[in-house]
Amino acid sequence: MKTFRTGQSVAYGVYASLRAFDVRYVGADGEELDGRAGAEYMRVPTLLMLALAPVAGGLFVIAFPALVLGLVVAAATKPAWSALANLADKRAHLAVVQWQPTAAYLRPPQDEAQAEGAAVPTEAQQLIDLEREVAARRGPKS
Repeated sequence: MKTFRTGQSVAYGVYASLRAFDVRYVGADGEELDGRAGAEYMRVPTLLMLALAPVAGGLFVIAFPALVLGLVVAAATKPAWSALANLADKRAHLAVVQWQPTAAYLRPPQDEAQAEGAAVPTEAQQLIDLEREVAARRGPKS
């Protein structure tokens, strides 16, 4: 089937693009096919359009109440949904699991260090050692 691109001069008729989900009507021979940029359209035969018109109308009549009901439900639930989403965003950091594999597997537990006979320094002793190391790296005071 021959395809036409947006901006081409085409004959009178109805043109449809399945990929862009777009239908365009051209009112006279030689008019440009206006539509979505880069879309390819196929000409729909007039008899096919006449046969599909009642089907399309019937679908619209049947689907319209469902569409209206869906939009009303969406409009009614949007404020509640946004309030819940806002509340969840404020509390999301509480649910984050902070798994640290290096702390869990690569550092020997305190019990193993004591079992090997090594003296385990207290926090106060570690702080004193750190202060000495910092002072040594800074060098003599000026």
